[in-house]
Amino acid sequence: MRKILLAAGTATLFLGAPGTSVMAQTPEAVIVEVDVAEVAVRDPQTLAALEKMGAALRKLKSFEVRSDTTEERVLTTGQKVQYGGYAEIKAQLPSKLRVDRINDRQERSLYFDGKTLTIYSPRMGFYGSVPANGTIREAATAVAENYDVETPLADLFAWGEDPTLAAKLTSAFYVGAETVGGVACDQYAMRQPDVDWQVWIRQKGEALPCKLVITSTDDPSMPQFSAVYTWIPQRVHAASVFTFAPPKGSHKIPLEKKAAAETAAAE
Repeated sequence: MRKILLAAGTATLFLGAPGTSVMAQTPEAVIVEVDVAEVAVRDPQTLAALEKMGAALRKLKSFEVRSDTTEERVLTTGQKVQYGGYAEIKAQLPSKLRVDRINDRQERSLYFDGKTLTIYSPRMGFYGSVPANGTIREAATAVAENYDVETPLADLFAWGEDPTLAAKLTSAFYVGAETVGGVACDQYAMRQPDVDWQVWIRQKGEALPCKLVITSTDDPSMPQFSAVYTWIPQRVHAASVFTFAPPKGSHKIPLEKKAAAETAAAE
């Protein structure tokens, strides 16, 4: 098989005392060997691993998972900045979901009880609700398309059940073994239109994802989102966890759909 060598050198800036010059140094390059054939095909074993992961996730009828997240935002100058945070996800399949996303800049909670979907901002005291039916994945897809609120973990549940997910992949290959948070995992890399993504899956026990990285390739700056997961399988939750009860002093506002917001911004 034909191989290529990539030089992964990085320029490092050293700032001296006031009045001294700024000097850039390039450390010794790291040579990474890449198999061209691997990155150009849809490896059947990788697709099987994704389906096995989806099956393991669907076996969790009720669970809790915490994810430590890193998200990149692109400034108008083209420069990227990173924001750290975490999310706690509680779910009861097929149609109950609670997501709390927290960082130093904002806090958002999503409630879905199978009938109503609510987005709440605890720090601002505002919330909005819309009727919503169907499964967790259907609700997550609707809220992403209409209100620009992403729940990246939701799509992983459908692997092996929704054939359109595999059909989108233009390449899928096995990267290798790697330890994530003390857990032995297998790393896989996938490519599809507008998105490159990677997932690390547990080697032992249930094939749950340990880590997820999503790169948006439709943006020249290629911003990334990453999450490292800590699972509490089979955690049982009370029904009240998924139903939003407005706190005293909170205010209900209409949820503005993404298309309407984009139109208003353009005018």
